[in-house]
Amino acid sequence: MTDYHAEGQKILGRFEDQPGPGSLYEDVSAIYNYPGGGTLFIGNIRAASDATILQRNGISCIVNCQDTSSENFFQHDPNYKYLRFPIAHWWSADGMNSASGVKRFYHPLFSFVENALKNKQNVMIHCLAGAHRAGTAGISCMMYLHGLQMIQAVRYVKERRPIVDPIGSFPDLLDKLQRALVEG
Repeated sequence: MTDYHAEGQKILGRFEDQPGPGSLYEDVSAIYNYPGGGTLFIGNIRAASDATILQRNGISCIVNCQDTSSENFFQHDPNYKYLRFPIAHWWSADGMNSASGVKRFYHPLFSFVENALKNKQNVMIHCLAGAHRAGTAGISCMMYLHGLQMIQAVRYVKERRPIVDPIGSFPDLLDKLQRALVEG
């Protein structure tokens, strides 16, 4: 099983002194502007824990894709809404071998993101590095919101945040989502 936390730490270690606009690695990247609504971002733990970064990007809704023991830094601040979506545990969710089970698994994520964006609120999906777990969740959102096939969605998101890399079992999850979305 892939240790996504350890993989995220490797990324953060490589780019520790270089995050920011214009570098190869940013703390937060806009990936999608909802028509007439808000913007969807993918970010890392530095963005999730820094109110200045969140405010500068107008982010008020946050999806935490880390494990359930990770901190939601501003959960007691009424200016922020959170969804915890520990995507790495997808394989243990009920019914993941059926389209309805896959849709049930993703429903909280898609509902939270779509409702916020429709209401002109900016959303950030984050994990430790904003590459594997958050990247896969962001790709999933593009498949759902933008109607992209998996390969198109991966390309679309990586053009906006090159560090995104659905590793481990995440390609299988994205394939299951693609099949579930085709079934309607």
